Amino acid sequence: MIDNKYIRERKEFFVVLTVIISIFLLYGILYAVNDWTWTNTSASGFCEKVQDSWIREPTNTISNFAFIFVGLYILWLAKDDSTDGHPSMSNRSWFLIMYAISCTAVGVGSFAMHGFNTGWGGWLDLTGMMMYITIPVFYNFSRFLRWNEKEFCMYYLGTNILLSILDWQYNIGIFVWGLSIGIWLSQETAIKYQNQPIIIFLVPTLIVFTLFFNANKDSAPIDFVTQEYEAIILWALLALFLHKIDEIKLERTHTPYFWAGFGSYLIATIIWEPSRTDGPLCDPDSLLQGHALWHLLGAVAMWCFYKYFRTESDNY
Repeated sequence: MIDNKYIRERKEFFVVLTVIISIFLLYGILYAVNDWTWTNTSASGFCEKVQDSWIREPTNTISNFAFIFVGLYILWLAKDDSTDGHPSMSNRSWFLIMYAISCTAVGVGSFAMHGFNTGWGGWLDLTGMMMYITIPVFYNFSRFLRWNEKEFCMYYLGTNILLSILDWQYNIGIFVWGLSIGIWLSQETAIKYQNQPIIIFLVPTLIVFTLFFNANKDSAPIDFVTQEYEAIILWALLALFLHKIDEIKLERTHTPYFWAGFGSYLIATIIWEPSRTDGPLCDPDSLLQGHALWHLLGAVAMWCFYKYFRTESDNY
């Protein structure tokens, strides 16, 4: 029998684990109520042959447990983190807890998308993606603008509730994904080059356009690049804002974790498009699916970025 002290030391882990198990039980109940099938289903477009079973894309679905594992493992390790000092990703704080929760949210949402091929599953998938990609954006702003944990949670959760509602109505999730990557890159550049706004502007512009501009516009993971002029104006305004705010007294060590995470995501992005249905890497009957590899590499990137944020030091 597990004693109370053991549970208290790992309360975040057990709470999130309980929520995840409850969600999967809810999936099962809804599945049973619908006579063990979903109505109005359609293939996700990510190559794998749709099965006539309770999991429609087995490999693309099961690979999402990598995200859940990363999030739960971060929470498990949090038992050894101190609660002393200024709250950050390096101690047992809401910054760390929310990062871990966002990792699990990606896995739970993507499981629904590939497991059931329903519209609501796709919505949950993008909701989880938005929860994760906005974490570094809001975390960085919390360091730059000196938000406390309560302010961070309020701004982060409030924004994601709004984004989730808007995605349900207007399908903005993919746009938010690309936009947030650009904002994050601007923030990371500003940490080292705050006095050089041209560099803050050029880095996200060049990287985002290099990654996504040549992708198929009908299926690209980032579709805002089709409106390149608006994107350029956005990066310019953001660069000016980051240049003008109070001095950023923050340092992080980029080697090896930031670059390892960036590299993992870069490889995943390269694989993403040709692994779609009818793409050159698509083999619907194979257990080796490129999109599943996207999931695994994404989970690796999550872990690397977690380690990167823990290299942080600042001068409060």
